Amino acid sequence: MPSASFMEAWANIAQKTSLSLASKDRASLIIPRLYLSDLATAVDEEIMQKLGVTHVVSILDWAPEFLASIPAPHRLHIRLADSATSDILAHLDTTTHFVRRALEGNESNVVLVHCFQGISRSATVICAYLISTAGMTAMESINFVQSKRRIASPNNGFRKQLHLYTKRVRGNTDTVETESTEENTEAIGGVQKTKVFVGSYSESPW
Repeated sequence: MPSASFMEAWANIAQKTSLSLASKDRASLIIPRLYLSDLATAVDEEIMQKLGVTHVVSILDWAPEFLASIPAPHRLHIRLADSATSDILAHLDTTTHFVRRALEGNESNVVLVHCFQGISRSATVICAYLISTAGMTAMESINFVQSKRRIASPNNGFRKQLHLYTKRVRGNTDTVETESTEENTEAIGGVQKTKVFVGSYSESPW
């Protein structure tokens, strides 16, 4: 586990990076009650309160220091590196289930999904949610998220895994999508395995 000084240093870098972005890029409303953001936003008590966030999904290399205002059952942490070889596909059912139950559990619930900069990992998680709940294809979900957050851009490895997730959700392998830079049906090799940290998250309703 990274030291406190390590995490503090990275949090400071995240904050400086976020402050260099336009304010609208700090937290982006993708669909009603579902936000995508960077780390600095997720640890900013004032912003989180203004957004009304009740549930948080964190996709980071280390365990974040969640705000005390977010109770343990409303937190989900996926330990995952921002690498094209990271196996984010293994966690998309978990993240989608968490977001779905939060939004369907109470109309007042608001979910924020974040990674370090709010560009690749968190965008991929939200794309998977849209694929599962809105019937979008991988490319449709990516385009939709980018229309709401211009800096969002899942890395190439995550894009391939979103295509595989689409096929899993559809229950068949007939769905074909094309991208200019890669073959959608290519298998993902050399995947880096990761761990999920769910704290007090359980299968019971909120």
